[in-house]
Amino acid sequence: MLRILLTTFFATALALPTAALASTTAAYAALDRASAAACIKASGLQGAKVGATVRFSDRVLIDARVVSGTYPQPHMKGARATMLCAYNRRTKRAETQEMPPPEQLGLEVAIKDVWWSATSIAGAGVIAGGPITMMLGSDGKIVGKSGCNNYALNYSLSGAMLKTFGVPIGTRMMCAAPVMAQEVRFTQTLQAVTNVQIDTGGTLLATTQNGDTLRFHRSNAQGGN
Repeated sequence: MLRILLTTFFATALALPTAALASTTAAYAALDRASAAACIKASGLQGAKVGATVRFSDRVLIDARVVSGTYPQPHMKGARATMLCAYNRRTKRAETQEMPPPEQLGLEVAIKDVWWSATSIAGAGVIAGGPITMMLGSDGKIVGKSGCNNYALNYSLSGAMLKTFGVPIGTRMMCAAPVMAQEVRFTQTLQAVTNVQIDTGGTLLATTQNGDTLRFHRSNAQGGN
């Protein structure tokens, strides 16, 4: 009888880890499917694919995954994108943040806290009558001159993706009608900018979702040169 009991006990003990492992494996597979679907949806990318899961502890309850695909916006012309996705296992919600490509990693350092002078606004050259300048400050504000007035605008920059908040504030001087019209066109375009990059010639390109572009060159002072 004792031998039978011991045999039954050890057989049951040996079977438990296998059953638990199978259950855990199935649960993790279901979790990975759920996080993959949520991350793909949150990225908004076309042809999105997700990488392997990096699973944090139950204290954090976050799974991290890299999502790659192409931008859906027409003006991005099928450009590739890579995003980092954080999936919350409790809420089942996912949030993505763009990961800049290697060539853009130093972009923020290259364009912040220096003066830029506009050379064109949405395809039109800058007319005489007052400089149009811009500085993206480390304090989260874009400041400069819009031709007739000074302006300031809150912003955030992540890699090449730029987002502005609210409307520009500044002085309210009146200038000649063409200069004022240009000022309005500049500030409206600046508010709509979503992407910034520096081309091979050192020109800063600030592009809106509709494809309108502001072009700047490096300036030695706020007044431009």
